[in-house]
Formats: sequence, C-alpha cells, structure tokens
Amino acid sequence: MAVAGELSWRAVMARQALPLFENFSHCLCSATKASLSQAHAHILKTGISLPETIQIFSKLNHFGHVIRVFSYMLTQGIVPDSRVLPTVIKTCAALSALQTGKQMHCFALVSGLGLDSVVLSSLLHMYVQFDHLKDARNVFDKLPQPGVVTSSALISRFARKGRVKETKELFYQTRDLGVELNLVSWNGMISGFNRSGSYLDAVLMFQNMHLEGLKPDGTSVSSVLPAVGDLDMPLMGIQIHCYVIKQGLGPDKFVVSALIDMYGKCACASEMSGVFNEMDEVDVGACNALVTGLSRNGLVDNALEVFKQFKGMDLNVVSWTSMIASCSQNGKDMEALELFREMQIEGVKPNSVTIPCLLPACGNIAALLHGKAAHCFSLRNGIFNDVYVGSALIDMYAKCGRMLASRLCFDMMPNRNLVSWNSLMAGYAMHGKTFEAINIFELMQRCGQKPDHVSFTCVLSACTQGGLTEEGWFYFDSMSRNHGVEARMEHYSCMVTLLGRSGRLEEAYAMIKQMPFEPDSCVWGALLSSCRVHNRVDLGEIAAKRVFELEPRNPGNYILLSNIYASKAMWVEVDMVRDMMRSRGLKKNPGYSWIEIKNKVHMLLAGDSSHPQMPQIIEKLAKLTVEMKKSGYVPHTDFVLQDVEEQDKEQILCGHSEKLAVVLGLLNTKPGFPLQVIKNLRICRDCHAVIKFISDFEKREIFVRDTNRFHQFKGGVCSCGDYW
Repeated sequence: MAVAGELSWRAVMARQALPLFENFSHCLCSATKASLSQAHAHILKTGISLPETIQIFSKLNHFGHVIRVFSYMLTQGIVPDSRVLPTVIKTCAALSALQTGKQMHCFALVSGLGLDSVVLSSLLHMYVQFDHLKDARNVFDKLPQPGVVTSSALISRFARKGRVKETKELFYQTRDLGVELNLVSWNGMISGFNRSGSYLDAVLMFQNMHLEGLKPDGTSVSSVLPAVGDLDMPLMGIQIHCYVIKQGLGPDKFVVSALIDMYGKCACASEMSGVFNEMDEVDVGACNALVTGLSRNGLVDNALEVFKQFKGMDLNVVSWTSMIASCSQNGKDMEALELFREMQIEGVKPNSVTIPCLLPACGNIAALLHGKAAHCFSLRNGIFNDVYVGSALIDMYAKCGRMLASRLCFDMMPNRNLVSWNSLMAGYAMHGKTFEAINIFELMQRCGQKPDHVSFTCVLSACTQGGLTEEGWFYFDSMSRNHGVEARMEHYSCMVTLLGRSGRLEEAYAMIKQMPFEPDSCVWGALLSSCRVHNRVDLGEIAAKRVFELEPRNPGNYILLSNIYASKAMWVEVDMVRDMMRSRGLKKNPGYSWIEIKNKVHMLLAGDSSHPQMPQIIEKLAKLTVEMKKSGYVPHTDFVLQDVEEQDKEQILCGHSEKLAVVLGLLNTKPGFPLQVIKNLRICRDCHAVIKFISDFEKREIFVRDTNRFHQFKGGVCSCGDYW
C-alpha cells in the first residue's frame, strides 16, 4: 500500500510540474548553460529524477521531449537502466526515427544491456515496425526466452511480407522453444498471408489451426474468407459459413462483410444476397461488400439499385468510391460522373482512391472537362503526387486525345511505378505514335523498371499501329529470351493483327497454327478482321468458322464475314450469314458516337433522328457535302455493304454517327474550337475522308477515337497516315 501511495503521489506531482518539465525540455534545445542548469535545478526540487521525467513524457506521448531529456541525461553522466532504454527505443519507433533507434541498439550493446529481455523485446518491435526483418530476426535469436507477444509480432510481419518459408520456420522454431502460441498468433499469420497474396497458405494455416484444436474466432474467419474468395473455392467458403452459423458468429459485422465479399468473388450472387438479407441490422461495410460483389458479377444495375436504397444511411467515402468504380468498370460512365457529383453534394470528400476510380469513366467517354475538374481537385487537395492518381491522369488525358498533357503528368510525377510507364506507352500506341512508345519502353528499362506482359502488349500494339513488322517480331522474340516473360494470348493477338494488317495473312495464319496453346476468339478475330481489310475470302471463312464456335453470340464476327462477302458482291453468301444471325436472335450492334459540348456529353446513333438538333445537323452536313464534291470528293459507297442503289448508299453514309457528332460540334462551338468524338466501332474510310475535309474546310482540329486507335485530324491530314 505504501508503494502504491508513493506512486500516486509522484503521479500527482508530475502532473503539477508538467509546465516545469516542458520548459526544461525547451531549454535543452535553445537555452544557455546557465538557464539550463537553473531549469534542471527546478526539476530536482520536485523530487523527480531525469529517468522518471523520461517516463512521464513518454506516458503523455511527448516523444520529442523524451529524446531531448535522454540526451541531456547522458551529458550529466547518468547511465540509463533497463527501464529507461526500452522507453527511448519505443519513442524512436513512434517518431519513425530509425537511425536514432539504431544508435540506441549500439548503446545497449556497449552498456551491457544488449542481453536484457525487455531491451531486446523493444528493439525487436521497433525493427518490426520499420520492416527491418533481418535485424528483427537477429534480435529475436538473442532473446533468452521469447514471449508470445514478441513471437507473434515477428511471425505476423514475416507473413504480411509474403515470406512464407521464413514465417513457417519461425513458427515451428518458436513452438520448439516452448512458446505457447495463441489465437492472436495464428490470426496474425492468416491475416498476413492473405494481405501478401499468399492465399493458399492462409487457407492451409486456417485448416491446421482447426485441426490442432484451436477454435477460430471472428477475426480468424474474416481473415481467411478473402483468401477463399480469391482462390475461387466456394465449397470451402460454404464450409466456413456453416462453421460461422454453428459457432454463433453471425452477428459479427466483419464476418458478415467477409462472407458477402467471398461469395461475390466466387460468383455466388444468390448466396451473397442471402447473407445480406439475413442481417438484423444493415452495416455500411456489408453494403459496400454487396455493391462490389454485384458489380463484380456484372450486376451493376442491381448494385446501383441497392446503393440508392441505402443512401439514407451514413455512407462513407468507401461506399461512394466502390459504386463509382463499379460504374467505371462496367460501362456506366455517365452514372459514374453523376455519382461523383452527388457524393460531393452529400458532403463526402473524395480521396486518393476515388479519383483513380473516376478518371477511367472520363477517359472512356472523352469527358475532358470532367477529367480536368478531377485533376484540379487532386491538386487542391494535395493528392496529385499519389502514384495511382498520376497514372490514372496519364491514361485519362491520353484517352481524351491530349498526349501532351498526358506526358506532362508523367514528367511531373515524383515517383513512378510500372502502371505509370505502361499507361504512357499505351497512350502513345493508341495515338499511333509508334516511335515515342518504343522510346518510352527503352527509357523505362534504363531507369531500372523491368517490363511486364502489359508493357510488351503496349509496345507490340504500337508496332501494329505503325506497321513496323520487323520491330514487332524483335520485341515478340525478346520477351522470353531477354526478359523472362512468356508470350500470352494478347501478344499473339497483337502479332496476328500486325502481320495481317500489313498483308502477310499466310504468315499470320501459320503463326496461329504454331501457337503453344489453343487460340481464343481474340486471335481468330484478329485474323478475321485482317481478312476484311484485304477482302480475303478463303482465310476469312476459316477464321469465321473458328470464331463462331468460340463466340456464337457476338454479332460483330458475323458482320465481318458478311462484309467480306459483300465486298466481292457475293450477295447469296451475305444473305446466308444474315439468315444465320436471325436464326440465332442476333442483331448488328448499332454505331454510336459521343461528343462533349459545354460540359454535357451527347450520344448520337447511326441513322437516329431523335436528337433535337437533327434537322440543323442534316442541313449542315448537306452543305458540307456540296463543298466536298466541288473539291473532287467522291463518296466511298463500297463501304455500304448492301445491295441497293448508289444514291441510297450515299444517303446511308450520311447517317454514320461520327459524322453527325462532328457536325453537332460545329454547330455548338466557336469557330476554331477543337472537337473530340468517340466511336464505339471502327471508323469507316468514307467518314475518315469526310472528317479530313471538314478539318481543313472548317479550320478545326478534330480528335476521333474508335475501337482501334486515335485519329487526330488537322488541315486535311490525319495522324494515322491513312493506315488503321
């Protein structure tokens, strides 16, 4: 009782003397020797020593004062004991002062405290916090008898870093030393393996834990379920769900969210909805998991409906960001932009995750003004330097036709990752800037960044756009030979397109036959598309047969074969293909284009007359057609693949959506203002010729992005060099 009373008295004295201590600490920084001595004298009068002063500052989280008092204590010849040194080491960890912490380690070694268990435990926790696992392991090996807390901390961190072999060795070594690892230890390993992507190890550890008689709790279950989902193991997930029910873990909101997430990853939409509907009280985390799960399974409309139902809840930034990401990834770009606006109206502030989720939607529909607004938001809120924000901006500006702005964002990034490099390369490839893409590919390697399979897809795509066949072969061959990257389906698809577009169709077909795995619809589709460019019937029929087997519900493939027949006036075969489409309930995908005018995105369909300005559009287009014919323009009616009169063919060409969008832009913007259009199909040669004329006649710079690449029209010339 006397000891307790003394401690209580000292605590009261410490509180009363706190201003005195802080004055003393500040004197350590700037005061003269005389005033410093005077301040120290005042401290001594309280009856509290310098080591006790350090403890007081530590408990109050005044870590800067701890270091200063410790330094002063050493100048006074006071040797720290095994109570003071651990406190200072913990302070170094709190201040992220690794070098000072290492100095404390050296001090412990030379002062004879290097084998003290408390000191060693403090050093181990410090090194673990700094991810200096080699140093942490060395300290651990010097511990005379490791404790369960220290052992669990080190094991968990090794697991989190994905160092599976070392984690398991440490785990079994610790048990051999007689340390009784508890539920927290096992949970740390399971969670660590899951976070590091070692999903199978997380599941196996969970099973071993159960086999050894330990009873998994809510933390165990919520840690292993994400790994089960990523491994697509629905049967394992169902077994864990049964365990949750038996053990009464259903009310645990983290367990429920993890179950919903797992079922979503395993494409079990009904089970996912069932778990959500059984909740007694709806939780924001569960709502987020349900929205993400529905979107992951292509049920984005259902996700939007669920999101709208729970808008009355206190939805957080994760909720809004998840829904924006879902829309961006599933073709609901307009909805993503609207959600971003509503989010801010609701007072929820977007963060460095929200912006990269929104920007793809801006790029998909070339909503440049919205993209610029998101860019300004990132600058105002200090998140522009985030590597994911920067990479998304590079991609957005490239898709909006602004490669100069895209490159500027890249150059301004303080740190770059592989996604940053790949985004810039993909942008250059999309714009047909082949040599710029190749230069970035080479620069990336000189900067020490190793290319991955996406990097090679970008550089091969660039070679395809530029028709650089030999260079394409060089990079394709160097993938495995020089970089250890095995060619994937997308690389073969790029090569087939490259060879096919350049007229080397037999070589492209030979390459398909020599592939080490079965070609998919993309590879056969690339050959079919090339056959359409060169009107090659025999190979086109071979490619069409295979692609019909792989994608029987894709109308685009039937249209390509039909167009090949039509180009050769094989109308019987054209009718046969169209009858095949009708029998399978397929319709041609309508051509449509987007254009952003005064912060509003307009969508126009080919042959559609519903737009309120359609009479003015038709009138303007007719006037332009007259001017074009005066200059020698002849409509490319061979691209109307229908057996109709020549005049009717010209009328059909006038209704193509990209022409309508360009003319709408002319009518609603000032002279000289650049226009940007996005087309959901490949631009036809007639539209290409017309827009080249308009760019010169109207003195406009016009950007058109089709499914193949970007076309930049200026002064009657296109950036593609008429090769696309």
